[in-house]
Amino acid sequence: MKTGFDLSSHQGAVNWGKVKSDFALIRAGWSWYNGGMNIDQRFAENVAGAQGAGIPWGVYLYAYDRSPEAAEVSAGRLADLLDGYQIPYPVAYDFEDNQYLSTGRERNTAICRAFLSTLQARGYYVMLYTYTNFAKGYLEMDRLGEYDLWIADYTGKVGWPGEYGIWQYTAAGRLTGVSGPVDLDRAYKDYPAIIQGAGLNGYGDREPGDCQSKLEALGKENAALREELARAEGKLAAIREVVIG
Repeated sequence: MKTGFDLSSHQGAVNWGKVKSDFALIRAGWSWYNGGMNIDQRFAENVAGAQGAGIPWGVYLYAYDRSPEAAEVSAGRLADLLDGYQIPYPVAYDFEDNQYLSTGRERNTAICRAFLSTLQARGYYVMLYTYTNFAKGYLEMDRLGEYDLWIADYTGKVGWPGEYGIWQYTAAGRLTGVSGPVDLDRAYKDYPAIIQGAGLNGYGDREPGDCQSKLEALGKENAALREELARAEGKLAAIREVVIG
């Protein structure tokens, strides 16, 4: 068993030189309702920090996708970002947002399957993240059994009766080098050996590329899309003002 933590920009700047951990799971960002993604503002910084500290790392993307089609797009965007890295731990789809409490098990499961299968086809060791009650009440877990599971349960034990590879056991952990509370995790598989042995997550024939250039290009694309959305919302507001006025 290995003990690690997961983090995002919410933790602020991390003093990686002081961090003592077996692994880190780093947020790449979050997906959009209709597909695509925003990149966590500290993603590149955290990856560089983990690598510099010699801490094996994995990735997760927080899900907002509203359809299987959107999830496929988001998975492709995440793969575009990650291609060129060598990632020792899994790449997870963080599926827990409150919007999914009213969309039904079948549709939720279809969204997860679309994302995970698309990313898997791009050569990644994929994993689903959720919490025990969500897994029991809002997903058809038998249809997701082919994918590894990262389960959150803060009750002192895992209430999910099925198999899982990582347990997030608290959101109130403390870790030297990280400000404030942080999620802590336990991994029950030797993921680096499994992933490297299978040639996944960049350890196969694919040559590492210029990751920073890709990150910058995707960031510019995200900024352009946000500007386009702002312009569209401005035009809509103007139209409403004319019609109402």
